[in-house]
Amino acid sequence: MRFLLAAILLFAGPANAHAETDHAAIAQAALSEVIRPGYAALSQQADSLKDRIELLCKEPSASSLDASRDAFIAAVGAWSRVEILRFGPISTDHRYERLFYWPDPKGLGRRQIEKALSKQDQSVTEPDALAGKSVALQGLPALEYLLYGDGAEALLTPSDGGAFRCAFASSVATNIDRIARAVAEGWREGAASSKAFLTPKPGSLYRTSKEVILELFKSFTSGIELVRDQKLGKPLGASPQQARPRLAAFWRSGLSLANAAGNLEGIRVLFAKGGLAAIVADESPGVENSVLFDLNHAIEVLRGIDQPMAKVVEDEALRGKIEALRVSLKSAGQTAADEISRGAGLSFGFNAMDGD
Repeated sequence: MRFLLAAILLFAGPANAHAETDHAAIAQAALSEVIRPGYAALSQQADSLKDRIELLCKEPSASSLDASRDAFIAAVGAWSRVEILRFGPISTDHRYERLFYWPDPKGLGRRQIEKALSKQDQSVTEPDALAGKSVALQGLPALEYLLYGDGAEALLTPSDGGAFRCAFASSVATNIDRIARAVAEGWREGAASSKAFLTPKPGSLYRTSKEVILELFKSFTSGIELVRDQKLGKPLGASPQQARPRLAAFWRSGLSLANAAGNLEGIRVLFAKGGLAAIVADESPGVENSVLFDLNHAIEVLRGIDQPMAKVVEDEALRGKIEALRVSLKSAGQTAADEISRGAGLSFGFNAMDGD
Protein backbone atom coordinates (compact mmCIF):
# COMPACT_ATOMS: atom_id res chain seq x y z
CA MET A 1 0.00 0.00 0.00
CA ARG A 2 1.59 3.29 -1.14
CA PHE A 3 0.66 5.51 1.71
CA LEU A 4 1.45 7.73 4.65
CA LEU A 5 4.83 6.48 5.78
CA ALA A 6 6.48 7.76 2.64
CA ALA A 7 4.45 10.95 2.70
CA ILE A 8 5.44 12.35 6.07
CA LEU A 9 8.15 14.97 5.76
CA LEU A 10 7.86 17.08 8.86
CA PHE A 11 5.75 18.29 11.71
CA ALA A 12 4.50 21.80 11.98
CA GLY A 13 6.34 24.19 14.29
CA PRO A 14 6.09 24.06 18.10
CA ALA A 15 2.52 23.96 19.31
CA ASN A 16 1.17 26.20 22.04
CA ALA A 17 0.34 24.88 25.51
CA HIS A 18 -3.35 24.50 24.74
CA ALA A 19 -2.68 22.30 21.71
CA GLU A 20 -0.22 20.14 23.63
CA THR A 21 -2.83 19.60 26.36
CA ASP A 22 -5.34 18.57 23.68
CA HIS A 23 -2.85 16.11 22.17
CA ALA A 24 -2.27 14.45 25.54
CA ALA A 25 -6.02 14.20 26.19
CA ILE A 26 -6.58 12.63 22.78
CA ALA A 27 -3.88 10.03 23.44
CA GLN A 28 -5.52 9.14 26.75
CA ALA A 29 -8.96 8.89 25.14
CA ALA A 30 -7.65 6.66 22.34
CA LEU A 31 -5.96 4.34 24.81
CA SER A 32 -8.81 4.06 27.32
CA GLU A 33 -11.78 4.17 24.93
CA VAL A 34 -10.46 2.43 21.83
CA ILE A 35 -7.23 0.49 22.16
CA ARG A 36 -7.63 -1.27 25.50
CA PRO A 37 -11.32 -2.20 25.05
CA GLY A 38 -10.67 -3.39 21.51
CA TYR A 39 -7.86 -5.75 22.42
CA ALA A 40 -9.64 -6.91 25.57
CA ALA A 41 -12.58 -7.96 23.39
CA LEU A 42 -10.25 -9.77 21.01
CA SER A 43 -8.58 -11.61 23.87
CA GLN A 44 -11.95 -12.65 25.28
CA GLN A 45 -13.18 -13.97 21.93
CA ALA A 46 -9.88 -15.73 21.23
CA ASP A 47 -10.12 -17.53 24.58
CA SER A 48 -13.65 -18.66 23.78
CA LEU A 49 -12.54 -19.82 20.33
CA LYS A 50 -9.75 -21.90 21.83
CA ASP A 51 -12.16 -23.55 24.26
CA ARG A 52 -14.73 -24.32 21.56
CA ILE A 53 -12.21 -26.00 19.30
CA GLU A 54 -10.77 -28.02 22.18
CA LEU A 55 -14.30 -29.31 22.79
CA LEU A 56 -14.74 -30.06 19.09
CA CYS A 57 -11.63 -32.23 19.17
CA LYS A 58 -12.83 -34.09 22.26
CA GLU A 59 -16.42 -34.53 21.05
CA PRO A 60 -16.60 -34.17 17.25
CA SER A 61 -20.13 -33.54 16.01
CA ALA A 62 -22.12 -31.20 13.79
CA SER A 63 -23.17 -29.14 16.80
CA SER A 64 -19.63 -28.75 18.15
CA LEU A 65 -18.38 -27.78 14.69
CA ASP A 66 -21.14 -25.19 14.42
CA ALA A 67 -20.19 -23.84 17.84
CA SER A 68 -16.54 -23.62 16.77
CA ARG A 69 -17.51 -21.76 13.63
CA ASP A 70 -19.69 -19.38 15.63
CA ALA A 71 -16.74 -18.69 17.92
CA PHE A 72 -14.56 -18.13 14.86
CA ILE A 73 -17.05 -15.60 13.50
CA ALA A 74 -17.02 -13.75 16.83
CA ALA A 75 -13.21 -13.73 16.93
CA VAL A 76 -13.01 -12.38 13.38
CA GLY A 77 -15.47 -9.67 14.39
CA ALA A 78 -13.31 -8.63 17.34
CA TRP A 79 -10.16 -8.74 15.21
CA SER A 80 -11.77 -6.68 12.46
CA ARG A 81 -12.39 -3.80 14.86
CA VAL A 82 -8.71 -3.56 15.89
CA GLU A 83 -7.17 -4.59 12.58
CA ILE A 84 -6.46 -0.96 11.64
CA LEU A 85 -4.24 -0.50 14.74
CA ARG A 86 -0.82 -1.60 13.55
CA PHE A 87 1.30 -0.04 16.28
CA GLY A 88 2.26 -0.97 19.82
CA PRO A 89 2.49 -4.59 21.07
CA ILE A 90 0.80 -5.98 17.93
CA SER A 91 3.80 -4.81 15.89
CA THR A 92 6.38 -6.81 17.86
CA ASP A 93 7.42 -10.42 17.25
CA HIS A 94 5.49 -10.40 13.94
CA ARG A 95 2.26 -10.67 15.93
CA TYR A 96 0.17 -8.83 13.36
CA GLU A 97 1.26 -11.12 10.54
CA ARG A 98 0.96 -14.20 12.73
CA LEU A 99 -2.64 -13.30 13.50
CA PHE A 100 -3.61 -12.16 10.03
CA TYR A 101 -1.51 -13.33 7.09
CA TRP A 102 -3.31 -11.42 4.35
CA PRO A 103 -3.36 -10.60 1.48
CA ASP A 104 -2.19 -13.90 0.08
CA PRO A 105 -2.79 -13.57 -3.70
CA LYS A 106 -0.68 -16.61 -4.58
CA GLY A 107 -2.30 -18.93 -2.06
CA LEU A 108 0.91 -19.59 -0.14
CA GLY A 109 -0.99 -20.17 3.09
CA ARG A 110 -3.32 -22.73 1.52
CA ARG A 111 -0.41 -24.67 0.04
CA GLN A 112 1.48 -24.76 3.32
CA ILE A 113 -1.60 -25.89 5.23
CA GLU A 114 -2.42 -28.61 2.71
CA LYS A 115 1.17 -29.83 2.85
CA ALA A 116 1.05 -30.05 6.66
CA LEU A 117 -2.27 -31.92 6.46
CA SER A 118 -1.02 -34.30 3.79
CA LYS A 119 2.15 -35.17 5.70
CA GLN A 120 0.41 -35.02 9.08
CA ASP A 121 3.30 -32.91 10.37
CA GLN A 122 2.90 -33.31 14.12
CA SER A 123 4.83 -30.13 14.85
CA VAL A 124 1.89 -27.98 13.72
CA THR A 125 -0.25 -29.57 16.45
CA GLU A 126 2.12 -28.26 19.13
CA PRO A 127 1.49 -24.54 19.85
CA ASP A 128 5.06 -23.85 20.97
CA ALA A 129 6.46 -25.32 17.75
CA LEU A 130 3.78 -23.70 15.58
CA ALA A 131 4.71 -20.25 16.91
CA GLY A 132 8.11 -20.60 15.27
CA LYS A 133 6.80 -21.68 11.88
CA SER A 134 5.61 -19.71 8.89
CA VAL A 135 3.15 -16.96 9.75
CA ALA A 136 0.85 -18.42 7.09
CA LEU A 137 0.19 -21.43 9.35
CA GLN A 138 -0.56 -19.56 12.55
CA GLY A 139 -3.49 -17.17 12.46
CA LEU A 140 -7.11 -16.55 11.59
CA PRO A 141 -6.80 -17.28 7.83
CA ALA A 142 -5.16 -20.63 8.60
CA LEU A 143 -7.89 -21.49 11.08
CA GLU A 144 -10.52 -20.44 8.56
CA TYR A 145 -9.15 -22.97 6.08
CA LEU A 146 -9.15 -25.73 8.69
CA LEU A 147 -12.76 -24.97 9.68
CA TYR A 148 -14.23 -24.16 6.26
CA GLY A 149 -11.79 -25.23 3.55
CA ASP A 150 -11.47 -28.39 1.50
CA GLY A 151 -11.78 -31.46 3.72
CA ALA A 152 -13.29 -29.62 6.71
CA GLU A 153 -16.00 -32.27 6.94
CA ALA A 154 -13.33 -34.56 8.43
CA LEU A 155 -13.74 -32.56 11.65
CA LEU A 156 -17.08 -34.29 12.13
CA THR A 157 -15.49 -37.70 12.70
CA PRO A 158 -12.79 -39.09 15.01
CA SER A 159 -10.87 -40.56 12.06
CA ASP A 160 -7.11 -40.14 11.84
CA GLY A 161 -7.44 -37.36 9.29
CA GLY A 162 -10.15 -35.60 11.28
CA ALA A 163 -8.28 -35.93 14.55
CA PHE A 164 -5.09 -34.50 13.05
CA ARG A 165 -6.93 -31.62 11.37
CA CYS A 166 -8.66 -30.78 14.65
CA ALA A 167 -5.40 -30.96 16.61
CA PHE A 168 -3.89 -28.57 14.05
CA ALA A 169 -6.90 -26.24 14.42
CA SER A 170 -6.64 -26.38 18.21
CA SER A 171 -2.95 -25.49 18.02
CA VAL A 172 -3.72 -22.51 15.79
CA ALA A 173 -6.51 -21.37 18.12
CA THR A 174 -4.15 -21.61 21.09
CA ASN A 175 -1.61 -19.55 19.20
CA ILE A 176 -4.23 -16.91 18.39
CA ASP A 177 -5.28 -16.81 22.05
CA ARG A 178 -1.70 -16.40 23.26
CA ILE A 179 -1.02 -13.55 20.85
CA ALA A 180 -4.27 -11.77 21.70
CA ARG A 181 -3.55 -12.05 25.44
CA ALA A 182 0.02 -10.80 24.97
CA VAL A 183 -1.16 -7.75 23.03
CA ALA A 184 -3.88 -6.92 25.57
CA GLU A 185 -1.36 -7.31 28.38
CA GLY A 186 1.08 -5.10 26.50
CA TRP A 187 -1.41 -2.22 26.65
CA ARG A 188 -2.22 -2.56 30.36
CA GLU A 189 -1.69 0.38 32.68
CA GLY A 190 1.99 0.80 33.43
CA ALA A 191 3.18 -1.37 30.52
CA ALA A 192 5.97 -0.01 28.35
CA SER A 193 3.72 0.61 25.35
CA SER A 194 1.20 2.51 27.45
CA LYS A 195 3.91 4.65 29.02
CA ALA A 196 5.43 5.46 25.64
CA PHE A 197 2.01 6.33 24.24
CA LEU A 198 0.92 8.55 27.14
CA THR A 199 4.22 10.14 28.16
CA PRO A 200 6.25 10.76 25.01
CA LYS A 201 9.75 12.17 25.48
CA PRO A 202 13.01 12.52 23.57
CA GLY A 203 14.68 9.17 23.06
CA SER A 204 11.42 7.26 23.48
CA LEU A 205 9.32 5.60 20.77
CA TYR A 206 7.26 8.79 20.60
CA ARG A 207 9.14 12.01 21.18
CA THR A 208 6.12 14.30 21.41
CA SER A 209 2.37 14.00 21.87
CA LYS A 210 1.98 15.13 18.29
CA GLU A 211 3.73 11.96 17.12
CA VAL A 212 1.12 9.93 19.01
CA ILE A 213 -1.65 11.82 17.20
CA LEU A 214 0.13 11.09 13.95
CA GLU A 215 -0.03 7.36 14.77
CA LEU A 216 -3.78 7.58 15.28
CA PHE A 217 -4.15 9.67 12.15
CA LYS A 218 -2.36 7.02 10.11
CA SER A 219 -4.60 4.31 11.53
CA PHE A 220 -7.70 6.27 10.56
CA THR A 221 -6.70 7.27 7.04
CA SER A 222 -4.92 4.06 6.06
CA GLY A 223 -7.82 2.09 7.54
CA ILE A 224 -10.28 3.79 5.21
CA GLU A 225 -7.98 3.15 2.26
CA LEU A 226 -7.59 -0.50 3.30
CA VAL A 227 -11.35 -1.05 3.21
CA ARG A 228 -12.00 1.02 0.11
CA ASP A 229 -9.25 -0.39 -2.08
CA GLN A 230 -7.99 -3.69 -0.67
CA LYS A 231 -11.03 -5.21 1.03
CA LEU A 232 -13.58 -4.04 -1.57
CA GLY A 233 -11.96 -2.61 -4.70
CA LYS A 234 -9.57 -5.40 -5.62
CA PRO A 235 -12.01 -8.31 -5.21
CA LEU A 236 -14.71 -6.32 -7.03
CA GLY A 237 -12.57 -5.46 -10.04
CA ALA A 238 -13.60 -3.09 -12.81
CA SER A 239 -16.30 -5.48 -14.03
CA PRO A 240 -17.81 -8.87 -13.15
CA GLN A 241 -15.46 -10.44 -15.68
CA GLN A 242 -12.43 -8.88 -13.98
CA ALA A 243 -13.58 -9.61 -10.45
CA ARG A 244 -11.35 -11.69 -8.18
CA PRO A 245 -13.52 -12.56 -5.17
CA ARG A 246 -10.93 -14.93 -3.74
CA LEU A 247 -8.66 -11.95 -3.10
CA ALA A 248 -11.11 -10.93 -0.38
CA ALA A 249 -10.28 -11.63 3.24
CA PHE A 250 -12.20 -14.53 4.80
CA TRP A 251 -13.96 -15.53 1.57
CA ARG A 252 -14.16 -19.19 2.57
CA SER A 253 -16.25 -18.43 5.64
CA GLY A 254 -18.36 -15.82 3.85
CA LEU A 255 -17.12 -13.11 6.23
CA SER A 256 -15.51 -10.77 3.68
CA LEU A 257 -18.06 -7.99 3.97
CA ALA A 258 -18.48 -8.51 7.72
CA ASN A 259 -14.71 -8.08 8.05
CA ALA A 260 -14.81 -4.84 6.05
CA ALA A 261 -17.75 -3.59 8.11
CA GLY A 262 -15.86 -4.44 11.30
CA ASN A 263 -12.87 -2.47 10.03
CA LEU A 264 -15.13 0.53 9.50
CA GLU A 265 -16.60 0.08 12.98
CA GLY A 266 -13.06 0.24 14.34
CA ILE A 267 -12.42 3.37 12.30
CA ARG A 268 -15.66 4.90 13.56
CA VAL A 269 -14.89 4.30 17.22
CA LEU A 270 -11.35 5.65 16.74
CA PHE A 271 -12.77 8.77 15.12
CA ALA A 272 -15.66 9.30 17.55
CA LYS A 273 -14.11 8.21 20.86
CA GLY A 274 -10.41 8.51 20.13
CA GLY A 275 -10.43 12.29 19.87
CA LEU A 276 -10.17 12.75 16.11
CA ALA A 277 -13.77 13.93 15.74
CA ALA A 278 -13.07 16.62 18.34
CA ILE A 279 -10.20 17.95 16.23
CA VAL A 280 -12.46 18.11 13.19
CA ALA A 281 -15.24 19.80 15.20
CA ASP A 282 -12.82 22.46 16.42
CA GLU A 283 -11.71 23.18 12.88
CA SER A 284 -15.08 22.97 11.07
CA PRO A 285 -18.07 22.41 13.37
CA GLY A 286 -20.52 19.96 11.86
CA VAL A 287 -18.09 18.28 9.50
CA GLU A 288 -17.44 15.55 12.05
CA ASN A 289 -21.12 14.60 11.83
CA SER A 290 -20.87 14.34 8.05
CA VAL A 291 -17.89 12.00 8.34
CA LEU A 292 -19.74 9.86 10.88
CA PHE A 293 -22.80 9.77 8.64
CA ASP A 294 -20.73 8.39 5.76
CA LEU A 295 -19.10 5.80 8.00
CA ASN A 296 -22.43 4.75 9.48
CA HIS A 297 -23.99 4.46 6.03
CA ALA A 298 -21.11 2.35 4.71
CA ILE A 299 -21.35 0.00 7.69
CA GLU A 300 -25.11 -0.28 7.23
CA VAL A 301 -24.75 -1.12 3.54
CA LEU A 302 -22.11 -3.79 4.15
CA ARG A 303 -24.01 -5.34 7.06
CA GLY A 304 -27.12 -5.42 4.89
CA ILE A 305 -25.57 -7.57 2.15
CA ASP A 306 -26.10 -11.19 3.09
CA GLN A 307 -24.15 -12.71 0.22
CA PRO A 308 -20.65 -14.15 -0.14
CA MET A 309 -18.20 -12.09 -2.16
CA ALA A 310 -18.40 -14.54 -5.09
CA LYS A 311 -22.09 -13.66 -5.47
CA VAL A 312 -21.65 -9.96 -4.80
CA VAL A 313 -19.17 -9.43 -7.62
CA GLU A 314 -21.64 -10.87 -10.15
CA ASP A 315 -24.63 -8.79 -9.02
CA GLU A 316 -24.76 -5.41 -10.78
CA ALA A 317 -27.04 -3.88 -8.14
CA LEU A 318 -24.75 -4.91 -5.29
CA ARG A 319 -21.69 -3.82 -7.24
CA GLY A 320 -23.32 -0.41 -7.66
CA LYS A 321 -23.96 -0.12 -3.94
CA ILE A 322 -20.38 -0.96 -3.09
CA GLU A 323 -18.94 1.38 -5.72
CA ALA A 324 -21.07 4.23 -4.34
CA LEU A 325 -19.91 3.32 -0.85
CA ARG A 326 -16.28 3.45 -1.96
CA VAL A 327 -16.77 6.94 -3.37
CA SER A 328 -18.35 8.20 -0.15
CA LEU A 329 -15.55 6.65 1.91
CA LYS A 330 -12.93 8.39 -0.18
CA SER A 331 -14.67 11.71 0.31
CA ALA A 332 -15.13 11.20 4.05
CA GLY A 333 -11.54 10.10 4.48
CA GLN A 334 -10.15 13.02 2.52
CA THR A 335 -12.30 15.56 4.35
CA ALA A 336 -11.40 14.19 7.77
CA ALA A 337 -7.70 13.90 6.87
CA ASP A 338 -7.54 17.55 5.80
CA GLU A 339 -9.25 18.78 8.95
CA ILE A 340 -7.27 16.57 11.32
CA SER A 341 -3.91 17.38 9.77
CA ARG A 342 -4.65 21.10 9.94
CA GLY A 343 -6.13 21.02 13.43
CA ALA A 344 -3.39 18.81 14.91
CA GLY A 345 -0.60 20.69 13.17
CA LEU A 346 0.58 17.83 10.95
CA SER A 347 2.27 18.50 7.64
CA PHE A 348 2.80 16.15 4.67
CA GLY A 349 4.78 16.09 1.46
CA PHE A 350 1.66 15.23 -0.56
CA ASN A 351 -1.94 14.52 0.17
CA ALA A 352 -2.20 11.69 2.68
CA MET A 353 -5.03 10.00 0.81
CA ASP A 354 -3.31 9.92 -2.58
CA GLY A 355 -2.34 6.62 -4.19
CA ASP A 356 -3.83 3.17 -4.48
